[in-house]
Amino acid sequence: MVEGPSGKTIAALTGSSEAVIKGELRCMILSSCDRCCTEVKLKLAADFVYVCMVGSEEYGPGRQETECREEDYNRLYLKEPVIDLGPLYREQVFLSIPPQIICDESCRGLCQGCGTDLNKTSCECEQVENESPFAVLRQLKDR
Repeated sequence: MVEGPSGKTIAALTGSSEAVIKGELRCMILSSCDRCCTEVKLKLAADFVYVCMVGSEEYGPGRQETECREEDYNRLYLKEPVIDLGPLYREQVFLSIPPQIICDESCRGLCQGCGTDLNKTSCECEQVENESPFAVLRQLKDR
């Protein structure tokens, strides 16, 4: 859920078939903590620049997919000189969401055994350490 987005966008022609779109987007979203599942409000901010090209051979039919070059990251190839800003804004919101959402750095999360929120109460579950294939390396660290 997105609350009260704001921002500005400027589009300028840079050639007969090329335009540059510069913008900024600010919004608030509701998500859940990856550790304890409580609701978290995140303030997101994104500044972006797109180069739009109309009628480019890059968009032509039969064009095979190739590796995306760094200069193509923010380039849009259009069939016609119409730019729908909705997908651009949506992309910027998704790109600005952090990979891990945590309510607080000291969040203890949920008990793996009974599901109790360890930030609010403690539980009687026995904390079992999962053995990983890298557990042997712990012995080297202890030396």
